[in-house]
Amino acid sequence: MRAPAIVSIVLVCLLGVSFNLWMAVNNADGSVDFNQFYAAGRLAGTGQLYNWDALRRLEEEHGRVTPTGRLPVVAYGMKLIGWMPYPVARDVWLAGSVAALVLFVFAWPGTKRLLMAAALAWSMPAALLLVLGQDTPFWLLWAAVGLLLMERGHPRWAGLVFALCICKFHLAVGLPVLLVAQRRWATLAAGAAAGAVLLAACFAIEGPMWPARYLANAPQLTPTAARMPNLHGIAWWLPGSTAVEIILCLSLVVLLWFVCRGTSELGLAGAAVAASGLLLGGHGYANDCAVLIPLLVLTIQRPGVPAWLKVWAVFLLTPATTLLLTTSKPFLGQLPILGFVIAALILMLREHAPRGVERPVPSGAVPGGSGRA
Repeated sequence: MRAPAIVSIVLVCLLGVSFNLWMAVNNADGSVDFNQFYAAGRLAGTGQLYNWDALRRLEEEHGRVTPTGRLPVVAYGMKLIGWMPYPVARDVWLAGSVAALVLFVFAWPGTKRLLMAAALAWSMPAALLLVLGQDTPFWLLWAAVGLLLMERGHPRWAGLVFALCICKFHLAVGLPVLLVAQRRWATLAAGAAAGAVLLAACFAIEGPMWPARYLANAPQLTPTAARMPNLHGIAWWLPGSTAVEIILCLSLVVLLWFVCRGTSELGLAGAAVAASGLLLGGHGYANDCAVLIPLLVLTIQRPGVPAWLKVWAVFLLTPATTLLLTTSKPFLGQLPILGFVIAALILMLREHAPRGVERPVPSGAVPGGSGRA
C-alpha cells in the first residue's frame, strides 16, 4: 500500500475516533461503569459484593452509583485495580481497554484489518465503552482469540479462552449454539470444564449464598429495559411481552443454529454468534452494540452481499442508531438493529444452504453427456 493511502486511512480513522469520543463524552456519564468495577473489586471476597449499601458507599466516593452485575470471580479479578488509587486505576483500565480493542481488530478471523480499524474508529458504541469504562472490550478480545485458536487447530485452548467470556456471560449465550451445531466437542468440553472451575471459585470467593444475593439484585440491573437494543427491549413495547420475547428468542436460536451448521467460516459464524448474543442477552445498552462490528464489517467486505444490506451495515456504523436509542422512541434504534441481524443471518443461511447431492461421474464419462466416447 502506498504512503498516501496509508495517510488517508489514518486520517479517516482519527477523524472517526475524535468525532465519536466527542459525541460519547457529551452523551454519557463518564466512568460510571468503571466506578462500579473499582468498588466491586474492593468488596469481592468480603461476602459483601452484593450488599447494595456497602457498594453504594464506595461508589459515592468517585461519582454516580450503580449496582454490579458481575460474578464474584470476575469482580475478584478486578482487585488489582481496586488496590490502586482511583485515577491511576482508571488510566490503567483505559489503556487495557484500548489494547483489547486493537487486538480484537487484528484477531477476528476472516476480516480485513483496515476495514475493522475504520469501523471501530467510527463506532460510537466503541467510544462509549471507553468513556464509560465498560468491560465489553475484553469480551470482544476473548471471543476473537477463541475463534482464532479454533481456526488454527487448538480447540481446547479455544475452550479455555471462551470461558473468560464469563465477564459478560449474557453476551456469550450464542457460543454453545456454535460449538454444538458444528460438533466442536473438544472446545465445548474444555470451555465447560473451565467455566465450572470459575463458577466454583465464585462460591469460594463470596460464600455459598452468593447466587441468592445476586438474583435479589437482578431487578436493579435493568432500570430502563425499553432502551435496550435487544429482544427484551423490543418485547417491552408489545402486549404479552414475556411470551413475545420467548418466541423471538427461540426463533433466533433456531436460525443461528442452522447458520452455524451451514458455514465453515469461523469468523462469519462467530460474527453471527456475537450479534445474536446482543439480541438474546436480555441485558445491554447502546455501548454493547460494539459486538455488531464483526458482522457489519463482514457484510460490507463480502462479495455477493446485496448493496442494500451493505448500506444498512454502513448506516449502523454511524452514530444515528446509538442516538436514536436515547430518544423518547428508542424502538426507532432497536428495529434497525434487529432487522439487520435477522436479514444478515437469513442471507448467510441462503448462501450456505445445501445445493443438492451431486452424483459421482463414472470414470471415463463426459460430465453432462451420455457417458460414451
